[in-house]
Formats: sequence, structure tokens, C-alpha cells
Amino acid sequence: MPSARAIFLIACLIAICGFNAWGQINTIHTAPTVSTAATNTSQQPPISIAPSDPNPKLKMPVVQSLETHAPFRVGVFNMAPFAFRSGGGQWSGLAVTLFQHIANSSGLRYSITEFENMDQAINAVENNTIDFAAIAVDPTPEFELTMNFTNAFELSGTSIAIAKHTHLPLLNLIESIWQSIIPRFVGAVLFTLVIFGVIVGLVERKKNTSQFGGGFWSTIGEGVWWSSATISTVGYGDRVPKTKRGRFAGGLWMLIAFAFTSLLAGLLSSVLTVARINSEIHTPTDLLRLKCGAVLNSAAFVDGANMKYDMTPYASMDDCLRALDRGQIGAVLGESVRLRWLMNQPQWQSLIMLPSPIVTLYSVFPVSSEVDPQTLDVINYHLLKITDSKEWEAMRHLFLGDQS
Repeated sequence: MPSARAIFLIACLIAICGFNAWGQINTIHTAPTVSTAATNTSQQPPISIAPSDPNPKLKMPVVQSLETHAPFRVGVFNMAPFAFRSGGGQWSGLAVTLFQHIANSSGLRYSITEFENMDQAINAVENNTIDFAAIAVDPTPEFELTMNFTNAFELSGTSIAIAKHTHLPLLNLIESIWQSIIPRFVGAVLFTLVIFGVIVGLVERKKNTSQFGGGFWSTIGEGVWWSSATISTVGYGDRVPKTKRGRFAGGLWMLIAFAFTSLLAGLLSSVLTVARINSEIHTPTDLLRLKCGAVLNSAAFVDGANMKYDMTPYASMDDCLRALDRGQIGAVLGESVRLRWLMNQPQWQSLIMLPSPIVTLYSVFPVSSEVDPQTLDVINYHLLKITDSKEWEAMRHLFLGDQS
């Protein structure tokens, strides 16, 4: 058995260990309070955290002006409505005016160099003898190899112009009518005519025996005769509804018949107008069996060659349209905006432009490859800023008119 002294010493050691452990626990719990108080009463300023901006503003890059840039050498040539000489001898047009606005807003100085045709202007850009051409071109892979372009500023592409028919063959007319909606419309009119004839005949059969009497089929025949005379606006008067229900049906049929005849006249007029367009051309594939013309080296000429058309090159668009008007070629391929503008000129009233382009592109300005990218970026910035404004719509309406 252990002695009493040993037991007493063990108990003392346990008590001492317990008091040490209690002191450490109390220090852990009270330390934050002491530290916080010391921090709050010290002379050090509290740390402040700036609130984050919930809507931070993006810093837009500042577009530098071109006032210190060397004067641009700008080429132009007559290609209405994009570039032409105005009454005062100054150059005007949609492309020229747009470039002038770009130069004014960016501070760019420039000098004008005149050319005879597009080939000369494009060659000058490719050879770096000019920096910029104030004309609208449709970019092609061939152009991409030798020059730069600005951003697009006008929806364009390649469209087709053909000659109107002055004398429409009878077979073509019959075919055009048969392929239109007119046969189905006439069928609907005849069906409605019979229905109203039967209704009026049956309603009038017992009380108007002198006009709609007789057997069942006789009554139906008299009713259809009356409805036929009514829709044709002949109105013989030999058959007239006399009952209230008969007159109500008759009045309703008169209104419907008037609407039918008006719609039929409009449909016939529309079909005849469309039929006067060259009946040989309905889709772009129809051009494969015709001789087509386009300006040499233009995007339209390249598009026609790629589609395997029989292309004949001409020096200008006027030469193309003159050949089409004389019957030397069957169609002209040209830039959509310029071709539509030309179709509205008095000298080309015998020609018409098909509504859908065969290729859709966007017109751009050609730029020399020696123009540094920073300068081109500034030009594009001002170009986009102008074409996104109401002023641009006013310019388009001034030079292009109604393009619908």
C-alpha cells in the first residue's frame, strides 16, 4: 500500500497542473478583448477600405487627329452617284462627300488627283502613287493582295439589268397568267358566285316565282345568272331579288363582287408588268444561255466569270447599257447601288433591274498598302462615326434618292 505522503504529493501535482491549464484557457478567451481595446485606444488611425465602384467606367481610347499627318493624295474619277463634278466644277457625290466629312472631322489634309476611269485609279492605289481613292469598290480577293480597305459604308453587290419587252408574245402572256395566282383567284370567284346564286335563287323561289320559279335546277340556274350579271356590273334587271333576305344577300354579293373585280384588275396589271420584263430571264441561271456585259476588271465582271457567264468586257457602264439597249447583249452585270441609280435616269427607261442581286457585298474605300495601320484606324473611326449618324442618311437620300 502506498504511504500517505506519496498520495499527498500526487494530489498536489494534479492540483498544480489543473491551475496552469485553467490560466491558459482564460488567457485565450480574454486576449482578443484586451487586443481590441488596445487597438482602439492607440494613436494609430483606423484602416479605411474604399468602397468598390459598382459601375466602373471603361476608359475609351483617345483617337488622335491627323492634323500633323502629311497631306493625303486622293484619287477620284467620274462615277455617279459616288463621284462626279457638280455645277461649280467641284467634286461631289456620295463617296467624295463622305471622305470630305472624314477629312474635316479628323483634320486630315489632302490633295485631289483626277483619273479617267476606275482602272487608272485602282492601279494608282496598287502602285502607291496615291494614298486613297474616294470611290466605292466591292472588295475582291485580287484587290486584297495589292491594297488595303476601309470599313464598309454601303450595302452593295452585283445586280442584273435587262431590257424590257416592247412587244409581248401571246404565248408568253398566257404562260405568265397561268403561272400566277390568277387561276386560283378566278376559281375562288366562281365558287363564291355559284354560292350566292344558289342562296338568292332558293330564298326567292317561293315568293318571286316569276323570276326564280320553276324546278330546283331551274331556280339554281336563274340565281347563278343573276349573280353573274351582278359581278360583271351589267345588271340587265331581268332578275331582281324582292324579299328582304334576298335583297340582303344581293347587297352583300354586290360589295363582294366589287372587291373581287378590283382585285382581279390589280392582279392582271401586276402580271402584265412582270411579263414585260425579259421573259428569258427569271433566275441567275438563265444568264448562262445569254451574252452578258460588265465593266472590265470590275467586281461584277469577276462575279460573272466565276459563274461561267459569257462575259463581254466594256470600258464603262454607259457602254454596257448602250449595248444592252441596242440588243447586242442580253444582260448587264453591275454594282447594285450604281446600277439602280442608272435605271432611274431618263435615257435608260427602256431597261429594268432585277430585284434580287446575284452577289451581296459592301462598298469600301481602297487604300494604299503604304498607309500605316494607325492612320487607317483613325480614318475608320471617323467613317463609322459618320455612317452611324442621321447626317449619313441625309447624304444617302441626297445622292441616291429612294433606293427601295
